[in-house]
This record gives sequence, C-alpha cells and structure tokens, in this order.
Amino acid sequence: RGRFSPPDVKNKQWVRNPIDAFILAKLEARGWKPSPAAEPHQLLRRFHMDLTGLPPSIAEQDAFLRNPGPEALDWLVNDLLSRETYGERWARHCSRRCTRVATFRAQHSL
Repeated sequence: RGRFSPPDVKNKQWVRNPIDAFILAKLEARGWKPSPAAEPHQLLRRFHMDLTGLPPSIAEQDAFLRNPGPEALDWLVNDLLSRETYGERWARHCSRRCTRVATFRAQHSL
C-alpha cells in the first residue's frame, strides 16, 4: 500500500492531524469553510444523543463541564460506547432496517 501525503491547505492552523488536511482541502476546493468548534456542552449533548439516544443527566453535565479537555472527551466516548443503551440503540436501528428489507423482499417476491 502506498502512503498519501496530506494536501496543502490555506487554513493550516485548523489542521490537527493529516486527515483534517484532506477534509479541509475538499472544503477549500468548494469555497467552503469549516464550522467553528463546538462548545463543550454541545459536544457532550451530541455524543450522548448520537451514541445512546438519551441526553446527559445533570450529574454527567456537571462532571464533564468541570474538566472538558481532550482526556475527558476520550473518557466520555469510551464510557458511552460501553453502556447497554449504546447497544440497545443500534439493535433497534438494525431490527427496523432488517424488517424493512424483509418487507420489501416479500412485497416484490425476491
């Protein structure tokens, strides 16, 4: 496998890792700019809603907002991925999708 070198971009301070450079190059090619970084409380809510389908509790908000650094974000993601609610959310998603596929197949004699 060959290695790709990150493309040159105008907004070099936005790039934190090589993947960011590829994303930013595509944005700049279209004349777009990246969105501003989300505030810690926004990140907390997004991660909770995306991974578990539930908002964070008041205690979880207080704990995260006391120390919202990168280590806390890593811990948060690992914690949410290990919760049963993460598996339940994806199980519901997959069961709905499988039901739709089965219904489509039955309706179209596949």
